[in-house]
Amino acid sequence: MIRRAPGPQTPEAFEAFARELDQLRDDTRRQLGELDARYIRRLLYAIRACESAGRGLLTLAGPFWPAWLLGTGLLGLAKCLENMEFGHNVMHGQYDWLNDPRFHGKSHEWDNACSKEDWRHFHNHMHHHHTNVLGVDRDFGYGMLRLSGDTPWEPRNLTQGLYAVIVALAFEWAIAIHNMEVEQLRVNREATRARMKQLWPNVRAKMWRQFKKDYLLWPLLGGLAGLLLGTGFVPALLASLAGHVVANVIRNVWTFVVIFCGHFTDQVHTFDPAEAARESKGQWYLRQFLGSANIQGGRWFHLMTGNLSHQIEHHLFPDIPARRYAAMAPRVREICAVYGVPYNTGSLPRQLATVVWRIVRYSFPGGPRALSSLGPSPQPHAGVTHITN
Repeated sequence: MIRRAPGPQTPEAFEAFARELDQLRDDTRRQLGELDARYIRRLLYAIRACESAGRGLLTLAGPFWPAWLLGTGLLGLAKCLENMEFGHNVMHGQYDWLNDPRFHGKSHEWDNACSKEDWRHFHNHMHHHHTNVLGVDRDFGYGMLRLSGDTPWEPRNLTQGLYAVIVALAFEWAIAIHNMEVEQLRVNREATRARMKQLWPNVRAKMWRQFKKDYLLWPLLGGLAGLLLGTGFVPALLASLAGHVVANVIRNVWTFVVIFCGHFTDQVHTFDPAEAARESKGQWYLRQFLGSANIQGGRWFHLMTGNLSHQIEHHLFPDIPARRYAAMAPRVREICAVYGVPYNTGSLPRQLATVVWRIVRYSFPGGPRALSSLGPSPQPHAGVTHITN
């Protein structure tokens, strides 16, 4: 028997639950203004400064290791901020109201091997609209990880711990090919090959652009600088190349940790696609709560996570500027308390430990089910148009 999800239990309660969350969203939207505009502009300038300094040090310092460490660290910092707090949030349309192409969701192209078009499809639409709906939201397990007893066990799941480590190290490349649904080759070969053929040109172009920038052009510039400065072409080239590799690994591992801790902790639920197709707006909101997890931390920690340490608030209000989530969180928790909705939060070590345990536990047959029922819906889903930005 499928367990009944906690939270509102009647149509009237779901309606009141949705009304309070809608009110919070609308109140916050009315507060948006110059402070938010100034914040995102300053963030962009800070990212550019860190990136320029980092790449400059890796180009000019060559094998001089103190400068190499500083350059690598600054470039890694820039990439983390650009992907998490800037690129991800801008591509959700959080700053479309500025009418500035630098901050518009459809025009921004981030420093990542995944193209903006693919990201907007499989993340902004498929994941946010269908959060944790089994067989629909491919971000739940990324098509390869078994994370619930509702998913049939296969011998290949024995290796998913190793697979998760590889994905963490090369996360930008993993999400670059995610939208092609490569794992479906096992069950639907012809249709998957046709899809891959259609999507591959765009995927290849973005991956090549990223590879060329980080692993060819900048290392070559470093080699030429080393030749001019007397440190040697090859040592300087290799130092720059290594710095770019390490900076990308820093970004990849950090992104992986934050995203997995926001989606795959031990308290996360999954849902039936037939039920989700006819859910009310209040049930949609409840599904976001039960499919998300927060990470506790301070101001700078939240900045480095792109405020995805407030994953619950992000799933509820994906088009609200993420810098507002910390201020919204207390009211969200009050609403949870009133309606009996769990608010899944914990320290980074705690949340990461449950993620690791979940990956390891479901490597083997069996395991608890995560499937939950939201209850009967009195009306079709009213639609949440802001989630598709």
